[in-house]
Amino acid sequence: METWWRRNRFWLALLLPMLALAIAASSFRLVTLYRPWQWSERIVAGGPTGTLRQEFLGTDDLRRDREVTVTVDALTPVPALGQDAAAPGATLWRVDLTLEADPDQILDGCTVEIVGPDGTRYATNEAGKAPADAQDPYWRATRALCVPEGAPGPTLFLDELIPSERPRPATWSMVAAAAIPDGVTPSVVRIMWDRPTYLELDAPAS
Repeated sequence: METWWRRNRFWLALLLPMLALAIAASSFRLVTLYRPWQWSERIVAGGPTGTLRQEFLGTDDLRRDREVTVTVDALTPVPALGQDAAAPGATLWRVDLTLEADPDQILDGCTVEIVGPDGTRYATNEAGKAPADAQDPYWRATRALCVPEGAPGPTLFLDELIPSERPRPATWSMVAAAAIPDGVTPSVVRIMWDRPTYLELDAPAS
């Protein structure tokens, strides 16, 4: 007599590939719908001032809204900024921003990029930078602060919401800089917090 396993061996052989496909499909939904990992949602300001609005999932698994208005006050080449200068073959470009948001918004941890005319993005971190003082053996790139030091507003640490000791002002300024190859003149700035949304702004007319 033929056993159940023998009668269904064809379908059993298909079971593992079908299970793998189901897991892959679930992973695709997780990455693209629930936790997107690409900067795919662009908000074009069409000028030096724009507003970023988004819903984001915090590390405490709570969904929150974010709304912040950003203005590019200036985008200019500078010889140095704080401890930073540009490495040979590059120019340091400074971007001055004004931000406006309700004090209860979570706004620490932003990323600022300066965009070249060909679409190349230059991050305002250590890439392409050098110490402003060549004799400084302890140089580290100047850190751009997204929020006022001492009054950052609420922050999330793991799954805990930590209030600010002092309320963040409704309007504040920040400065960042990126090293860009000599001869490249940028005119666009991007600022972002949580994927997939980012705000793209034009530098003011000189």
